[in-house]
Amino acid sequence: MSNTCDRIESKYQVQDDEMEDISTTNINYQLQILKNYVLTLVDNTNQFVIHLARSDSERQKLKDEILAHVEQIHKNYESNPHMPRHSTPFTEEELSIKGSINPFLGDNAISSKYIPKLQEWPTFSGEGEYNHIEFIRAINILQEDFNIPD
Repeated sequence: MSNTCDRIESKYQVQDDEMEDISTTNINYQLQILKNYVLTLVDNTNQFVIHLARSDSERQKLKDEILAHVEQIHKNYESNPHMPRHSTPFTEEELSIKGSINPFLGDNAISSKYIPKLQEWPTFSGEGEYNHIEFIRAINILQEDFNIPD
C-alpha cells in the first residue's frame, strides 16, 4: 500500500509541477504581451510629443513670417508720406479727358459743368482731431482733377 501511495503521490507531484509550469508559462506570456503594449504606448506617446513640438515650432515660424511681412508692409506704407491715404473720387474717363483738354478752361460756366454736384462733395463733419485734413485733401483733389481755380 505504501508503494501505491508513493506512486499516487509521485503522479500528483508530476501533475502539480506540470500545472505550475503551464501557469508560469502563461504568466510569462501575459507579462510579455503587457511589456510589448507598454513599449508601443511609450513609443506612440513619444512620437505624438515630437509631432506636437514640431507643429508648435512650425506654427510659431509661420506666425513670425506673417508678422515680418505685415511689419514690412507698414514700413513701406509709412515710408512714403506723399502717398495719399485715400483713393481719388471716381470720375468717368471720358469727362476727365475732356476736362483736361477743354479749350475753355478760363470760362467758369463751361468748366463747372464737369464738376460733381455740391451734394456729392465730401462734408466736413468736425468729428475727430484731424477730420479737416481729409476734407481739405478731398477738395484739393477735386480742384486738381477738374482744373478748378481757387
